[in-house]
Amino acid sequence: MKINCTKAEGVLFGFLPYNFYGGLMKRKISTIPKASVARILLKAGAKRVSADAVDAFTDVLTEIAVKISSKAAQIAKHTGRKTVHEGDIRLAAK
Repeated sequence: MKINCTKAEGVLFGFLPYNFYGGLMKRKISTIPKASVARILLKAGAKRVSADAVDAFTDVLTEIAVKISSKAAQIAKHTGRKTVHEGDIRLAAK
């Protein structure tokens, strides 16, 4: 296998993006499945949904979910627990 040293980015093992200066490159990974997001949009009344709309809605939902989960974790920590309970989520979502 020949590696071109002047090239900064490449592929490792044929499928992982690799940066030869810093190791594995970070990829944007969605924690919310895009098929589920598309299904939500369709159930809301959309006739058709573009891939860009699914991506944008996934990003928005992920931002909201991260804010709620962070707030719920703070609530649990404040009450002296390590476990986040249902009530913490509901309180954080208000």
